[in-house]
Amino acid sequence: MIARRGEIFPGFTLPASDGSSVVLESYRGRTNLVVVFAADKMDESPVAMLLEELVARREEFTLEAAQVLVAVTSQPAAVAQRGRWTFPVLVDDGAHIHRNVGASDAAGRPAPAVFVTDRFREIFAAYLPGHGSALPGAKEILDWLVFINIQCPECGVPEWPI
Repeated sequence: MIARRGEIFPGFTLPASDGSSVVLESYRGRTNLVVVFAADKMDESPVAMLLEELVARREEFTLEAAQVLVAVTSQPAAVAQRGRWTFPVLVDDGAHIHRNVGASDAAGRPAPAVFVTDRFREIFAAYLPGHGSALPGAKEILDWLVFINIQCPECGVPEWPI
């Protein structure tokens, strides 16, 4: 199965590297999502470059009411601790979620992928390098988030006090 644009991104619950649990449904109606499936390549380019770009532009993601989630296939003890990261690192042990959404290569091995969804988990962009598309940069992801927020102005980007 491959999650495609226009479909609802499948829900899941995964443990985070900090020991907490993340339920995707808890974001429903509250925030846009950027879900990065890093597989086991979290410290390799181009995934590492994308994650660094996301960190550098985190304020812009906040302004666009977006939460970044990163899913890896390593056990929590093997996940590199990145103090500067403000996004949860989820552990998809066994890569079941990776395969469920299409974040896998032709042989079924976990592969990097990025999904951009609105607050109701509708997929607006799906980047699946294992299926022929390259990973996006942070600017391209932000462009999608701006587009999503324009499409649903009543959903409301948080208003900041003046």
